[in-house]
Amino acid sequence: MSTTLSHCPNCQAPLQDGDQFCEHCGARIADQAPAADKDRVELDLGVAAAVSDRGKVHRRNEDSFHVEVADDRGVAVVICDGTSTASAGNTAARDAAQAAGAVLAGALAQPDRDASAAMTDAIQAAAGAVQEVEWTTRTDRVNPSCTLVSALRRGDEVVIGWVGDSRAYWIDATQTRQLTVDDSLGQEGIEKGMLTPEQAAASPVFHAITHWVGPDSPERPPQLMSLTPDRPGRLLLCTDGLWNYMPTTPELTELLAALPGGTSPLDVARALTDVALAKGGDDNITVAVVDVHTTA
Repeated sequence: MSTTLSHCPNCQAPLQDGDQFCEHCGARIADQAPAADKDRVELDLGVAAAVSDRGKVHRRNEDSFHVEVADDRGVAVVICDGTSTASAGNTAARDAAQAAGAVLAGALAQPDRDASAAMTDAIQAAAGAVQEVEWTTRTDRVNPSCTLVSALRRGDEVVIGWVGDSRAYWIDATQTRQLTVDDSLGQEGIEKGMLTPEQAAASPVFHAITHWVGPDSPERPPQLMSLTPDRPGRLLLCTDGLWNYMPTTPELTELLAALPGGTSPLDVARALTDVALAKGGDDNITVAVVDVHTTA
């Protein structure tokens, strides 16, 4: 029995009867069922792609993503990971990704708008959306919340914004570089000289995040960074469902180097997701990959 979808499974934008693609985010509709009914959701927009998988342990996927492509030099990506100890983490992640994505889509259409300001506005919009999430109070749960990592690429400029421990990396022919710095107890321990990266990675206690998108988050601004690549490369954004299995940059570099040359963004995202599943799939896994071609 087939079911007509009223909203896009990827970005929740309204659909018209017979739509084969979402007019808002470009997701193919004919091949998708609602995300809650699928273990895996994929989106291929050519220059950018994303894969989100429930993993092997959790009963539902509490990750969410939003991808916008204006052209091959204008891309926005948001990935959110619902906090595991929070109520309605899946809804928080979905609404945060959708709200931030809408702001960044506007920035793609306004080339004169400051990219860093747009990123800050996007994360503020995500926080506002999570504030509105309805939830039922339970003694063992806290307010809805999520992590967020986002990239806005306009021309040669890339701005990254994040809250929590979802990550972004830059990958080119010579390096794989982590662009984000986790908001976590482990990272704080590393910065204070109390832990090695290996010790922080090995302990679940040190994975506890110290900043998140939600009504009870510490009052401090999101972290931002910008780069202007001087050579072609790729942006990789992911939740900890991926990087938990390759917590250091050399481990990720080794996996990426094993892929054939010319592998598409979608196939890179698929391959990394499948590695995480093969290593245990203990968490939801979301990976987005963006091609960056420079004018230099």
